[in-house]
Amino acid sequence: MISQGFHIGDRDWYVMCQYDVRTEKDLAEVYKALMAAGCPDYQAREACMALSRRNTGYTFTNFKDHLTIMVIGESIDPSQLYDTCQHEIKHATEHIGEFYGVDPGSEESAYLQGEIARNMFPAVSILFCPHCGKLKDSIN
Repeated sequence: MISQGFHIGDRDWYVMCQYDVRTEKDLAEVYKALMAAGCPDYQAREACMALSRRNTGYTFTNFKDHLTIMVIGESIDPSQLYDTCQHEIKHATEHIGEFYGVDPGSEESAYLQGEIARNMFPAVSILFCPHCGKLKDSIN
């Protein structure tokens, strides 16, 4: 599993990402991070159950602490990884935008979505083989 964190530009917001969740140990770390962020126990358990399957993700936001946790599970191929990342980026964009009163159909929302994606790129790119572009079997 790869973990990454970043701040959103000039906003007082932190995003923590966990990618390639595959093992029971990974799921335990995800559960611990979600609980520490204020996620209700039942939601954290449901998230971990969903993440035990491939091609899934989960996004939790603690509005009070200005914190979003995005989790990307194991993917079967590069297109599915891209799809899951885009799906979770959309949720994070909506959560952060909601807090700041950003219209979800606005350019400001689109820029926020792009900023999240751009920040995620260095960690996501680690999951790909630099020679063939396929997903690596495991980075654990």
